[in-house]
Amino acid sequence: MKPMVQALAVGLIAAGVGVVAGRMLAPPPKPIPTDPLGKLQYGNELFAKGKLLLPPVDEMTRYTLATEGQKPFAVVVACSDSRVPPELIFNQGLGQLFVVRVAGNVINKENLASIEYAVEHLKTPLIVVLGHTHCGAVRAAVSGEPLNGHLPHLVEHIAPVVRQVRSTHPHLKDDALIERVVRENVRHVIQTIYQRSAIVRRHYELGKVGFAGGVFSLREGKVEWLQLPETLEASATKAHGDKAAVAHSRRNDSHH
Repeated sequence: MKPMVQALAVGLIAAGVGVVAGRMLAPPPKPIPTDPLGKLQYGNELFAKGKLLLPPVDEMTRYTLATEGQKPFAVVVACSDSRVPPELIFNQGLGQLFVVRVAGNVINKENLASIEYAVEHLKTPLIVVLGHTHCGAVRAAVSGEPLNGHLPHLVEHIAPVVRQVRSTHPHLKDDALIERVVRENVRHVIQTIYQRSAIVRRHYELGKVGFAGGVFSLREGKVEWLQLPETLEASATKAHGDKAAVAHSRRNDSHH
C-alpha cells in the first residue's frame, strides 16, 4: 500500500504545484477603470459577455442616496426602446447614471434642460449619446411615410440627418441607409447639445465635461464608440489648447 500512497501524494503535490505555476504565469486581471468613459466601456464588455455586476440596491444604498444626494458620473442620452436600458448595458446601479431617454435619442428643450441640470448642479463629468441598431424612430424618419399624433414632431429632429446622409452617401439604401443615419444622428445630437446649450458649452471648453457617442448593437450587446464631431475638437483646442479634450476624442475614435 505504501507505494500507492506515495504515488498519490506525489501526484497531489504535482497538481498543486501546477495550479500555483499556472496562476503565476497567467496574466493579471485587468484593473477596473476609474475614469467615466472607462467605467462604461468596462461595464459594457461584461454585459456583452452575459455578465452583470449586480450593483447594490439594499436599504443602506438607498438611504445613502436619499440623504447624501446623487453624484452620477455620466449623463446618458438614450432611445426609449425597451431593448436599450443604459443601466444594464453599462452594468451600473442606483445613482451612477443620469439617464435622459426619448425615442430616437433626439434633443428638445426639456431633455436639454435635464442635461444642463446634471452638468451644472450635479457636476457630472461626461455626456454620452447612445444610439442603437434597428432604431424604429430612425426607420420612420428614413421612410418618410405619413405618421399620426405627435410622431411627425419627433421625426422632424432626425430629418436633417436623413437629408445629410442621402446627400453624402447616395448609394446607401434600405438597412444600410438606416444604420448610417443611426450613427450620424448620434453625432448630430452631440453637436446639437453643444451648440444649443451655453451651459454645456462653457463646461466643455473649461474641460469640466466631456462627450462620447456610441451605437449599441441589439444582437451583440456591444457599444461601438464613435469619433466625435470635429467642431468639438476644434472648439476645445481653440478655447485654451486643451490637449486632454482632444486626447479624449481620439480615444473614442480608437474604439471605432
